[in-house]
Amino acid sequence: MKALQLLSRKTGVFLLVLLLATLGTVGGGRQSHTAAAAASAKSYVYYVSDDVLYRVTTDGSETQKIVENYDGNGLDSTGKYLYFYYNDGMGIQRLSLSDPDALITSFLGDRNILFYLFEGPYLYFLDDTGHIYRTLADADDDSQLTLIADNADVNFRAFDVSGGRIYYNALKNNTTWVASRSRDGSGAIQWIASGAIQKSKFYHPYATSINLMIDNKPAETEYSLNSMVLYTLPLSGGAPKAANAKNPLESNAATAGSWSDHYFLFNKGIKVDATGDELDYNTGKGFLMDKNGKILQLSQNSVTSISEIAVNKLVYADSKGKAYISTLANGKIIASKALPLTNVQDIRTVKNGTALTTVLFTAADAYVLNADSSLTKMTGVESDYSVITDNIPGLYYINGLDNDCLYRYSNDGKTKIKLSTGPVSYLALVSAK
Repeated sequence: MKALQLLSRKTGVFLLVLLLATLGTVGGGRQSHTAAAAASAKSYVYYVSDDVLYRVTTDGSETQKIVENYDGNGLDSTGKYLYFYYNDGMGIQRLSLSDPDALITSFLGDRNILFYLFEGPYLYFLDDTGHIYRTLADADDDSQLTLIADNADVNFRAFDVSGGRIYYNALKNNTTWVASRSRDGSGAIQWIASGAIQKSKFYHPYATSINLMIDNKPAETEYSLNSMVLYTLPLSGGAPKAANAKNPLESNAATAGSWSDHYFLFNKGIKVDATGDELDYNTGKGFLMDKNGKILQLSQNSVTSISEIAVNKLVYADSKGKAYISTLANGKIIASKALPLTNVQDIRTVKNGTALTTVLFTAADAYVLNADSSLTKMTGVESDYSVITDNIPGLYYINGLDNDCLYRYSNDGKTKIKLSTGPVSYLALVSAK
């Protein structure tokens, strides 16, 4: 699922669900049951206005007030319950969607939850004792917990569930290893490689395989070392294959990168900024690496955002705010075309059925990339205040040109409708449930 960039115009505070997980704080690693669901007749946008949580159908036909004084983060819906967490709390909070008089309850009591995610009907979570559990998310209580693993390394919290298996950071003889086992906790543990997967974004599943970007020197936190190795293995649990074991990527280069489906983008030569806390994208150059370890240069500048719009075609934005479409053949860039945009900050591609929608966000507006490479402008759509997600048609955004009301643009950018009558503080979730 694409990251939901959730920003309150009033507070200026990011509520990045996936970023929180990437940084290792409490929160869902991904909301895959939402992403995997087929577009339904009725989907919802959950939003907060004046500390009240509402949901509205994506066609605007129904609006429901859910709860007052809402201050949760990481909202997710099963259709029966809403789940979220408090920044200063340990457990996961739950609220019934079917009982209008229901109270918010702490679903997992006083457990100190470090990381959680939803997969299908299940909720998986890691607690501070290094145990990973799962339970049916719609269970009446937490009495149906199943222990999945008891050897997780709590210093590297992100895990993923794909294709019937769970992938996580484990302790083996007091050393951190990336491990895998059946998602129901049965069977033997597969030890994949020594090291750790530092962030949720370093898990990248396909239909029959999964890519893992593993840091083989995870204890180093001060210096950027050549320590990032790309592994590929079947989702069935087969033998892993290292793409670049003899040529590990630099940690900063990989951290500043992302997946473009069939390639891993990294920014070679990128440095930290003057504060020493953030990466400076004004340095470095963009490169691609495939699952076999073959590397090719994509850009003379760092690449800040990338999407794959066909097996042989990429669209990306560089550190200068320029956007390009590049065509590949036989492992080489054979053509690049600049798009007539400036100050490009983000690119997102989502899939609804077999149709892809690619949106480029500038500082003030957004543009749909059409099949002929032309652009359709969506005025007033800003990346920080908008959500577009797989299998739920439409782009949902807070319209600063109309009293911060909630709007929806069609995927082609040609029509829009208003979904709220008053100002919206932030978007919490777009969900098929």
